Amino acid sequence: MSITEIALKLALIGGDPVLYILLIMSIINFAIIIERFITYKTIEKNLTKFEPLELKISLEKRLGILATFGNNAPFIGLFGTVLGIIKAFHSLSTSTEFGVRVVMAGISEALVATAMGLFVAIPAVIAYNYFVRKAKFLMMVYEESKK
Repeated sequence: MSITEIALKLALIGGDPVLYILLIMSIINFAIIIERFITYKTIEKNLTKFEPLELKISLEKRLGILATFGNNAPFIGLFGTVLGIIKAFHSLSTSTEFGVRVVMAGISEALVATAMGLFVAIPAVIAYNYFVRKAKFLMMVYEESKK
């Protein structure tokens, strides 16, 4: 069995595993966004009670996850789309009937992975940018209050 045949067998699994990964990423993404909103409100109310390092660590906690999801979810979605298209064309090559319907059903399912990747990435990027700006603002307010 050649490496191409092994890769094809893996690709024919399709985009479903990728969709599960993106679904898990979406849940984690929204949980972090909610947690960060709550944490930032708490920090804002008790800003002067923090030590500088403790404040910086508290503000930047989990932002790396949002950045990673925002950067990589579209690529993961694209990977699912490519796998789905490979599966659709393979189905076309082995199908007894020939036509647009055989391919279109597979391609439309494959494109769901791209949409799901964007569904994860866009809120992650928006939230990341918001929290980074908010963290900088809170650090400036904290530094001014300590003068």
